[in-house]
Amino acid sequence: MALTELLNLAMETHNMYEASDEDIFTAVMDAKKVREMNTEGDEVSNDLAVPAELGPTCKEALQASLLLQEFVSDMDSPFACNLEVMLCSFGHRTRVLSMQGMENSKITDYFTRE
Repeated sequence: MALTELLNLAMETHNMYEASDEDIFTAVMDAKKVREMNTEGDEVSNDLAVPAELGPTCKEALQASLLLQEFVSDMDSPFACNLEVMLCSFGHRTRVLSMQGMENSKITDYFTRE
């Protein structure tokens, strides 16, 4: 399957041309209602609410990065080398950010004197 077929499925393209002005108006007005309700802080009714999907966790992102690094390590092309460097930078940057969020502590903080 070509990239253009994945991005513009024939069924979606077919349905897009069959949409009437009234359908387009209704979709735009529904989207406007949802946006206004979200900016006002009111609860969005269930029929207009779009479920929020959580993104991957930091651990999952690092695992994906390591998996891609293993896959790319055997390739010998400029793109593969650039991708490997970018994935390494991503891993280092992610670890640095997590370490910056930590608080300094002393070993004596964990023990009490008697």
